[in-house]
Amino acid sequence: MKTSEPGYPKLKSARLLMKEYFSQIGILSNSEMDVLSELTALTRLRKGDFFIKENQVCSDLVFTVNGMLRSYFTKEDGEEVTYCFTFPQNLMTAYSSFITGNPTAENIQALTDVELLVIKKEDLNELTSSSSNWILLQKFFAEEQYMALEQRIFSYQKDRAKQRYNDLVKQQPKLLQEVSLQHLASFLNITPRHLSRIRKESLTSD
Repeated sequence: MKTSEPGYPKLKSARLLMKEYFSQIGILSNSEMDVLSELTALTRLRKGDFFIKENQVCSDLVFTVNGMLRSYFTKEDGEEVTYCFTFPQNLMTAYSSFITGNPTAENIQALTDVELLVIKKEDLNELTSSSSNWILLQKFFAEEQYMALEQRIFSYQKDRAKQRYNDLVKQQPKLLQEVSLQHLASFLNITPRHLSRIRKESLTSD
């Protein structure tokens, strides 16, 4: 991951955004959020840079201050399958690798210029021993990961492609501005041609 250190005013502003994010979850105390903030470093990725690549071990948890990330894996024939987009003010990591310490099977790439607050796994492990709230927080994120996966599986099984597209655009309208047709089609598990037809139908019906 290519990094640079922006100035302190930006770091302070980013930490305030992250504190607001954790405040909404409602698990950590103010003092615990302050401790976490002090452990973070602000880093930049340029468009096209990678947070992590396949076969690397992930030891960082990041909070996206701004910009957008794409998570994908590569099939044996070289096809890239996009399965997640990360938007501003959200947490992101290569979750399985972060938990197990094993090499990841995924790639996480910046779709735009991105600023990230980086939290080291070793620092989080130390915090876990200081308060049960950190264990509750980890449980919360594990449940969030599971529910997101379940929702995605159910959507593939019961919703038509057009419904999946409309739901996604409603939830994240910036997708149309930031994400290429190919990446969006891969995420929806359809061909770019099929997606073009859906988009045209949606514009006609509006």
